Amino acid sequence: MTENTLKTQLKQLLNRGYSEIDVLNLGIAPKHLVDQAISEYNADQRIQDQTLRTQHNQANFAMRLGG
Repeated sequence: MTENTLKTQLKQLLNRGYSEIDVLNLGIAPKHLVDQAISEYNADQRIQDQTLRTQHNQANFAMRLGG
């Protein structure tokens, strides 16, 4: 398997609720790939959280303007 395929599969496991420790303990990929996939997953989560916060704040602002 390619490194990208492995990282994608590891991120999918994290999306499905596996903890970082579970993914590390699976031993299906070298540790550096697992660490990289976890880092990318966490970065993606931070971006998603920031986007949701921004949308929420915009919606609250729009509701205040309309009322």
